[in-house]
Amino acid sequence: MRANTVVSPPNWTVHDPVTVEDEGGFNVGALIKTLQRKWWVIAGVTVVTTSLAAVKVSTDKPIYTGNLELLVQSQSTETEVLANVPETLAGNEKDAIDRGLLKILTGPNVLQPVIDGVRERDLGFCPPKAPDTELANYDSCYKVLADSLEIKRLGKDSDIVQITFQNLDPNKVQVILGLVSEAYLAYSLESKQADIRRASEFVEQKLPDLTNKVDYLQDKLQSLRIDYDLIDPESRGAQLSGQVTAFSQQQLDLQIELEQNRATYERLRSQLSGPQEQASSSALAQNPRYQTLLNTLLELDTQIAEASTLYLNGSPDMDVLVEQRSNLLTLLEQQGEQSQRDLVSQMQALEAQERSLNQTLQGLSTDVDELSDISRQYVDIQRELDIATENLNQFLAKQAALEIDAAQREIPWEVVTPPAEPTPQTVSLLQNLLLGGTLGLLLGSAIALLLDKSTGVIYSEKDIQRSMQLPILGRIPNPEILELPIRDSSRTLELASQVAAAQGNPWKNGATGIHPEDPFMEAFRSLYTNLRLSSVEPLNSVVVSSVMDDEGKSVAAIHLAEAAALLGQRVLLVDTNLRDPKIHNYLKLPNDYGLTALALSDASTLAKNRFLHEPIPGLKVLCAGKEAQDAGPILTSKRVQQRIEQLKSKFDLIVFDAPSLIGQSDAYLIAEQVDGMLIVARPGQLKQNLLDQAMTQLQIANVNVFGLAVRES
Repeated sequence: MRANTVVSPPNWTVHDPVTVEDEGGFNVGALIKTLQRKWWVIAGVTVVTTSLAAVKVSTDKPIYTGNLELLVQSQSTETEVLANVPETLAGNEKDAIDRGLLKILTGPNVLQPVIDGVRERDLGFCPPKAPDTELANYDSCYKVLADSLEIKRLGKDSDIVQITFQNLDPNKVQVILGLVSEAYLAYSLESKQADIRRASEFVEQKLPDLTNKVDYLQDKLQSLRIDYDLIDPESRGAQLSGQVTAFSQQQLDLQIELEQNRATYERLRSQLSGPQEQASSSALAQNPRYQTLLNTLLELDTQIAEASTLYLNGSPDMDVLVEQRSNLLTLLEQQGEQSQRDLVSQMQALEAQERSLNQTLQGLSTDVDELSDISRQYVDIQRELDIATENLNQFLAKQAALEIDAAQREIPWEVVTPPAEPTPQTVSLLQNLLLGGTLGLLLGSAIALLLDKSTGVIYSEKDIQRSMQLPILGRIPNPEILELPIRDSSRTLELASQVAAAQGNPWKNGATGIHPEDPFMEAFRSLYTNLRLSSVEPLNSVVVSSVMDDEGKSVAAIHLAEAAALLGQRVLLVDTNLRDPKIHNYLKLPNDYGLTALALSDASTLAKNRFLHEPIPGLKVLCAGKEAQDAGPILTSKRVQQRIEQLKSKFDLIVFDAPSLIGQSDAYLIAEQVDGMLIVARPGQLKQNLLDQAMTQLQIANVNVFGLAVRES
């Protein structure tokens, strides 16, 4: 680092290898580039698979296929009858073909007759029998036959089953399908008879229980009728309801009449307490004796009125009339009291009737409550009896149907399409070639991706930047130019001539012509500018390194120094790769005196410029000198550090070309003495694991890394 200056390294960390997920999704572009890089793998695998497909088509024998279609009725007549009986057989809804049936059709019990027929005809389909290993041969033959049969139904709800058999021999296909047809029809008949037997046993087992239940419920119903003396609770209830209604109406009428008599009695008693001749009660009006006496009293009053005009009060005639009137009043009073007594008698009779009606209604209410409980018991027993009777009748009908079915030998299944002449499967050459080519493309792509992944090489500068978390300060174009010796590059010589002419210094090296615009050098000018901007302090020294060898770091260091020199800077290029120096080869300079010799010389020797070469104006080069396999002590020696500090004061920029970061510590030792490091990365050559190691080591060494210079691939 620069003396007396501490520059904190940027906040970057080592990241895992870049994956598709790191990019936020599936990167189609990266996939296409990977396939393009490994096109030869894809092409090779595709050629192999296509060739194998062609060979297979030419060598394969034709396979003959035969079909057989059966109409399968999974529900027989007796099953349909039992399905309508509650609480007996399984539910009413069932698939036309049970899934288990397709499994049964390939079972050993069903296919045993087919195996026996094949062996009798000696078709060569089954392995020969061994005397003591019959079971093993049977199993092997069954497995061959079961694997060769394909059974499926023609549609989701179809009753038709299709049996397909394939073999190289058309005769075997014809014979085996015929045996399969016979075996399946025999199985259907046997299965039907077995179903009938099981159903008959089930019915015979259930009939005694159903009969006993019907008898028990009938006895229970009869006992209920006898105990409560009724035939039908419903009719008895209607009768009680009518009686309750009639007696309730009588009670209401009686209460009305009783209230009327009570009112009449009160009015009569009130009227009788006054003058008799003014009483007008309805009870008196209905008493003829009282009315006769009242009329006589009225006539007598008339006579008294007439006599009063003729006689004086107290005369004998008037006394007779008055006495008669007094007697009539006594008789009227007696008749009124008699009417009152008659009303009392009527009210007492009505009250007696009311009490009798109340008792009767209470008795009827008790009968109704009792009948309600009896009726509920009666209905429950009758309902159970109806269900039991219905079940019994259905089981009796089922028993009769089973007896009829047991006497029949009708095969329930039917052959819809018998086995026809087997047809060979034609193998399409074009189709197989397309299939082989497609498989080759897919397999080759997979192998290419695996190979590309296994190498761990990073092919994208975005992946490099994402892994290193460093800015890209420059992109180096035209990678083929980097492989040329610098002194052979007409571009460099021409630009050097241009700069020398501008400075008034003649400088020739065989260059011809001047190119005012050079994208290659412009890239390094931009790199140098970005380096200066990325440095916190004025840029005075930088070390150029790379993760791996052969990434172009030395050439990049040369052109970076060259670009700075062409911009008018005093630049020194130092080759610190003491183990494998290259700068002198690129620039075609002598390597007799260099950094290794400088470590042993004094300051006066450095001042004589014996160690420095000037390939172009403004750029001086300090070569590595004699190779040194143990470069660490030299680079860390006080004399070298002193020489570097002396050189820093004489040059605007010192560029150190350091070894790669992996396997050597030289670059880290040099980085301690400069402002920072520039890492050159080459997509397509840089490996992820080495990059991770280098970044970890840089982080441990606390090296200030300015950024990346990426070589365009």
